[in-house]
Amino acid sequence: MTFEEWLEYGIKNDYCSPQFCNIHHGGPMTDREVALFEEGSDPCLMAVRLGCPQDWDLDAQAYKEIE
Repeated sequence: MTFEEWLEYGIKNDYCSPQFCNIHHGGPMTDREVALFEEGSDPCLMAVRLGCPQDWDLDAQAYKEIE
């Protein structure tokens, strides 16, 4: 199974959301998360980046900040 097939399987079976651009659109939020945000809370929405390590730029600043 390729990565693309695996991802499509997850989307079709509701294991994950369809892909979206987090930079331009942000992640999807539930009504409860929106309400908490509007009430002044700051709900943290955890995310992971899927892909193959050989494709990642491990020297990128964001990865250094996580470690």
